[in-house]
Amino acid sequence: MSVQQAGQIITYNFSSGSQVLVSTYTTPCNSPSGMVIVPEGSSNIMAVACYDTDSVLTLNVAANGTLSMLGSVAVPGVPYPGIAADGTNVFIPTFPKSGVNIGPSNGGVIKVDVSNPAAPVVAATVALASPLPGADADATALAVSGGYIYVASGSETQPWDNTSSVQVVNESTMQLVGLPLVVPHSPQQIAVSGGVAYMTMYDAAGLESVNVSNPASLSMMGAIYPTMPSACSGLALALRGTTAYMGCYATETVDRINVSAPALMTETNYISSLGSPQSMAFSGSYLFVVSSAVGGSVYMVYVGPTN
Repeated sequence: MSVQQAGQIITYNFSSGSQVLVSTYTTPCNSPSGMVIVPEGSSNIMAVACYDTDSVLTLNVAANGTLSMLGSVAVPGVPYPGIAADGTNVFIPTFPKSGVNIGPSNGGVIKVDVSNPAAPVVAATVALASPLPGADADATALAVSGGYIYVASGSETQPWDNTSSVQVVNESTMQLVGLPLVVPHSPQQIAVSGGVAYMTMYDAAGLESVNVSNPASLSMMGAIYPTMPSACSGLALALRGTTAYMGCYATETVDRINVSAPALMTETNYISSLGSPQSMAFSGSYLFVVSSAVGGSVYMVYVGPTN
């Protein structure tokens, strides 16, 4: 897990069924945010987006989980946490920044090649399209599937409900595919499974499903607005089988959503007392929930091998 403003990445071992601190690594930036692991031969490389220094770091992950510095590369724009990887390519969502942005007013996606982890390079960039004339588009999170990059894009342009979007980038050409699909304001995290993209919506307090079977022509499928235990300002998201786990920031819960019918999703139950869920990930039979409440916590929830 990364600790913003402290510039740290903390590693735990959980092979015993509980979390045991392995090491605390201090990065050369104050706000390490998005992180992905890239397998390279017998090694594991971690790519880290640094929000405050507009850069991407590469770290070696030793067998015991300790980290050591390998390289870094500056990127145009402000890298946002929702990064993704495919092979030795790491894809970084960005916000615009004056003087270094890849588009005139929009953020976009940056492709960083980490095949030589000691010297990562920016291989390509693409700027997002404006959903409406003059509207901005800020890439917040990515999901890579089937050779395409699906981008959840927020906006601070009025009218808010007409300027957030899902956009698609061809992974090999790094070109936009089709037109932006307009979605409610403030999409947060995105995941793709079985030709469907799922997005948590903070302001809309729900989970949206989008048909992405034809990347050039996206269409809305359904939406659910959880009420257990109350309205959910959706942030964190994790998928397993036909269940979506939706982190509800304000209520400090994780809602379980049945997505076996993406156009008609249903609420199953919820897990309580989980701080303010910021991000989530599965490993084995456990769901790990990172809290952004003051002090920070990592919750380890047993959910079974297939639930």
